[in-house]
Amino acid sequence: MKYYLIGFILLMSTSVALADNHESEVGYGGKPFVLIARMQSKLESANDVVELSGLADKAVKASEPGMLLHTFEQDPHDPLGFVWTEVYADSAALIFHLENPPLQNYLSEVSPLLDSFTVELYGSVSEEAVQMLRATGTPTTHYETKFGYVRSLTP
Repeated sequence: MKYYLIGFILLMSTSVALADNHESEVGYGGKPFVLIARMQSKLESANDVVELSGLADKAVKASEPGMLLHTFEQDPHDPLGFVWTEVYADSAALIFHLENPPLQNYLSEVSPLLDSFTVELYGSVSEEAVQMLRATGTPTTHYETKFGYVRSLTP
């Protein structure tokens, strides 16, 4: 039993060391982060918002390799409420997104169909990217990371 326990401890130590090689501390601008965009559609515009958002999703998928996750959800309690959930590889990916013509076209087409549009950033995002987002006029709240890590998805 003693040897099994020693073997288990050695195995776990090796696993922890391997896991440590695939994690890094969160730092400003160079790590993945989350953006949540909340939209409230005008009463008569919900279907158009969904249609335009579907086209935007396809364009982002085709043109933005730094967008790691891009999903569009409908509020289960409000048929006019929608949420974009986005995970960016780094701050440069957000800057690219904000400058990407398909996003700019989407925002110009969807904005008149909305009663409200807000953005929440979660994570360590460069000041340049935050300021660029705020310069769009979109109400933005940045929840800055105090501590944490990002686990690599590649071995």
